[in-house]
Order: sequence, then structure tokens, then C-alpha cells
Amino acid sequence: MNNIFRQQLVSLRQRQSLSQAALAQKLFVSRQSVSKWELGEAEPDIDKLLKIADVFSVDLNFLLAGLYSPNQSILHISHLVKKFNHPLLQDVSFDISHNERVALLGDNGAGKTTLVNLIMGIIQPDQGEIKRLFDLHHDLGVMTQDNNLLESLTVGEQVDLMAAIDGVNDPSYTAGMLQKFKLASYRQNLVGKLSGGQKRRLSLLLSLLKKTKLLILDEPTVGMDLKSIDFFWSYLDHINSSVLMITHDFNQIDKFFTKVMLLKDGQIITASVADVHANNQTIEQWYRRRTEVTT
Repeated sequence: MNNIFRQQLVSLRQRQSLSQAALAQKLFVSRQSVSKWELGEAEPDIDKLLKIADVFSVDLNFLLAGLYSPNQSILHISHLVKKFNHPLLQDVSFDISHNERVALLGDNGAGKTTLVNLIMGIIQPDQGEIKRLFDLHHDLGVMTQDNNLLESLTVGEQVDLMAAIDGVNDPSYTAGMLQKFKLASYRQNLVGKLSGGQKRRLSLLLSLLKKTKLLILDEPTVGMDLKSIDFFWSYLDHINSSVLMITHDFNQIDKFFTKVMLLKDGQIITASVADVHANNQTIEQWYRRRTEVTT
């Protein structure tokens, strides 16, 4: 069996903080068997491969070749309910697949940020299920609407801190990211002295430092100047990750996203961007008609 399987097995086991013995127990095999698989000294049979894939919630393509199936779900939301002083989310269900780009639309106060907080595990649902086929710490990148930056640090210190948290130990890589985001010349500047657009670029950089399976962006272009907005969309178009973005930038939704979700009256309305276009509508027209119909 190829080296990719051995690497995937070690990586998946370590990401779930499983020892060889703990994984062996789940698979009903000896620890020595797991060790031999990881060293390439033995190969699991097909039944054990299927069991390994089930334990780590991946498919065989990913386990054996490091490849995702296009329709493989990385996030499954089922019948989600969340109440505060009044019902906010009511029976919300949807899936996000690998490399899918999803725009989340809705009026202010509709519950979009609450939904994101539920996905991130910051708050818990009152009812329903959230099944994440990714690791919250290792595989999730987030850019919040508010810049969660430490303004007393320099730009370089902020980036180095996040790199340490994310386990990114390559100074040349972080230096390259600062260059790409046009922040290299500000490395010694205090974060608090940056302009609004520069802070947004820094926030985006921090969310992209590590390789992610899901990238969540909450109104990322708010506060950006036109050049930063152009850079943002150009850079994001080359991200190999699923994207869930809260946005009202209708100038780009038709070009970038594969699916659109409207959160209205506590429920989700979902549409494929291709299907919307096939009906000779833009996403903005689809959105306006849906909000008018349900008002």
C-alpha cells in the first residue's frame, strides 16, 4: 500500500489525539497491527480499511489517496433550533460539501452570526444535530466581522502568535503571506495604528495561515478599500477549501459561489447558483424575490 495511506493514518490519528492503542481498540485489532500499518510493514484488509474510514469520518479516496470526493459532506446540520428571548433558528437543516462555496444571506438580526457561532461550537443548539466532519481546531478558519486583533502587538507579533497557535512553524511562509497581503512593510507597526482596510487584510491573513477544510467569513469586505476588495476576491478564488460566507456583496456572489442560502424567519432556503442562473436570474434578483414573497 502506498505511502499516502501511511501518512493519512498517522495524521488522522494524531488529529483526533488517539494513541495507537486507542485506535486499535476501536478497530478490534492489536496495537502492533496499527504500528505495522503506519510503518508500511503490513496492510489492512478491505474490512479494516472501511472501519478506519468510518472511525475518522472520511471516505476511502481520502484515506488511500488523500483525495476528497466532490460531494463528500464536511458539515451536516439537521433540524437545528436556537432560542434566546424569542425563537431565532427554527428547524434549520443543510449540508456543506468539500470545496463548496456557500453564501449565507439574510437581514440583520436574522440569526446568521448565531448560526456561525453554533457551527464553531461557541454556543450549543437547543435542539438538532451538528455533525462536523472536520476538526474544530485544526481544520476550521474564521474571519469575524469584528477584527479580533491585539492592538498592542506589532503586525509581526500578531502573525507569529497566530502561527504558533495554528502550528505553523515556517517563518518563510509567514513572511510570504505578509508580502502577499501587502503588510510586510508594516511588520514592526502596532496593529492599533493600522487603517481599517489594513486591519481587514490582516484578519483575512490570520484566517488563512493554516490549511483548512472549512473557512467561515463574516462580512469580510466590510471596511476594505476597493483595492483590498479586488485582492480579497482574487486570492479567495484560489483557496482549496469549503467556504461559508456571510455577505451582501451581490457584485461577486454570482461569480464566486456555488450555493446560496437565505436565512429568513428562522429557516433556511437553499438554491444552487447554477439553477438560479438557469432561470435567467441573478442571485440578487433571487434574493429580492424570496424576501418579498416571504415578507
